[in-house]
Amino acid sequence: MIQHKSLPIWVFLFLVNGLVLCAGFLVLLGQNLNALRNTAQDQTEENLRTFADAMVPLVVQHTDDIDSFVKRIASHNPDFRITLINSAGIVTGDSDAPDITKLENHGMRKEVKAALSGYEGKAVRKSTVTKNDVMYYAVPVAINNNKYALRLSMPVYTSVYFSSNVRRTMEATGLVVLIAILIASFLVSAYIVHRINDLRKAAGKYRAGSLEYEPAVHSPRELQELGEAMNSMAKEIRKNISDISEKRDEFKAVFSGITEGLIVFDKSMNVVEYNGAASQMFSAADMHASPFSLASFVYTADILSLAQKAVKGDELSSDGIETEVRSLTAERSLLVRCVKIAQEQSGERYLLIFSDITHLKKLEQVRRDFVANVSHELKTPVTSIKGFSETLLDGALLDRDTTRHFLEIIDSQSGRLMNIIEDLLTLSRLEQDSRLPDMIPSDIVEATRETCESFMHAAEEKEITVSFASEPEKMQVLMNAGLYQQAVGNIIDNAVKYCPAGSYINCSIARKADASGKLFAEIIVQDTGQGIPPQFRGRIFERFFRVDKGRSREAGGTGLGLSITSHIIQIHGGTVCETGRTDGKSGARFVIMLPEYHL
Repeated sequence: MIQHKSLPIWVFLFLVNGLVLCAGFLVLLGQNLNALRNTAQDQTEENLRTFADAMVPLVVQHTDDIDSFVKRIASHNPDFRITLINSAGIVTGDSDAPDITKLENHGMRKEVKAALSGYEGKAVRKSTVTKNDVMYYAVPVAINNNKYALRLSMPVYTSVYFSSNVRRTMEATGLVVLIAILIASFLVSAYIVHRINDLRKAAGKYRAGSLEYEPAVHSPRELQELGEAMNSMAKEIRKNISDISEKRDEFKAVFSGITEGLIVFDKSMNVVEYNGAASQMFSAADMHASPFSLASFVYTADILSLAQKAVKGDELSSDGIETEVRSLTAERSLLVRCVKIAQEQSGERYLLIFSDITHLKKLEQVRRDFVANVSHELKTPVTSIKGFSETLLDGALLDRDTTRHFLEIIDSQSGRLMNIIEDLLTLSRLEQDSRLPDMIPSDIVEATRETCESFMHAAEEKEITVSFASEPEKMQVLMNAGLYQQAVGNIIDNAVKYCPAGSYINCSIARKADASGKLFAEIIVQDTGQGIPPQFRGRIFERFFRVDKGRSREAGGTGLGLSITSHIIQIHGGTVCETGRTDGKSGARFVIMLPEYHL
């Protein structure tokens, strides 16, 4: 494909302006000359009409020698011609013709036909001799009751409005004006082009990285505004470069000083940059030059596999992976995550983040061992007691009634200890598991209704009424339904255990908003029992705390139910508290607040 070289802007502007101005000038000159010609014709016609009005009486008086008379009158002006034509079209007198008998019949002439018909007639025709436009004007004349046509003619150019001098003067003046306008247009175009070249020079310097140059363009206003905008742009770019340099230095300081290990690698699995923490984790302090192979830096298969998955574009877990790394100094447990941080012309880059969780793993193991040991120490005698009690219950002793009574007590206590152990294990799992339980958007209204219904049978046996009400029909909350029902169930279970016969337990759900407008599900469980004294409300969620220790043990409680409830609600990002009834009646009132889930 042939590419045509574009014209310089000064040539383009000059050609466009010149062509437009010339075309406009020619159109304007033509219109002026045409208007001047029309004016000249109108003036000539008016002059001939005036002459005709003056000639009619004279012609009537000199009918005997009309030809000599018209020749004598027109002799003073050779351009002026007078002709008298009878009704047959024959010329009876003419100021220009030496012999009128040789003239052709004029009856078919336009202006003559009109005059013989009794009207004024006119026509403009080119002279066969001079080739100039001639105005012919004829009026009717009655001589001795015969119709005649008196025709006067005069060249149009003789009018003062259409003289050759006036026309030449107009054309010369127009030409001079056109040349002056073209010169002025060229100068204006050159001025504008000079300013544009200055802006182009500034753009070239900016592209080359020199941002100090400022184009000095003061007019026209649009180019001045463009120049000012370019100056502002250059200053803003300089400022941005300075800010980026400062942030780069800050980033390097943070990157080097952060306690987590950081390794940046590219799609070719080469290390681009790493910090001191990563160097210590992998005993690679002697590696300074980069890039180098990631495998020579990170020699753990799990980490290399994670990096390869990132390069391939496989979906990675946001939680990362846990792996053991053995260095020259010690063995570490690391939590490793990989994220894509950039996509540049040079290629994609990825960031490996290493969190040293060795200390946390040790603490976790210590707590796990402690709970396991405590559980073992408690569960072993409980199992023995329960086993011997079952043996005694199945055997025959001398005092069977007494023996059975004590064995039943042993069996009851062993069951209570088993419940304590199960609750302790539940608390241990809630506290030690670093990962949140699986949570999905669920209808909290339905989950709470099911929990209430599960306790209705036990409540009926104690002549206690359990009811449920909800303001919204459905309400989505991000939760683990099993854990949530366990938390609410612990509160309802306590109410069923400790409320006297004839009590009422009511569970209700409402939608509430905080000061910022965030929506929450408010779950209220209240009863008509003895309630909780205000001085103990701040401690009821502590492990093994009991308001009435004797009555609690008689009811079979472990003292851990509300503590488990508190942990579960905290895991769900909510709060739980006991406020006491707000209607003045006795009884407990528990309020759970959980954030509503929105897509």
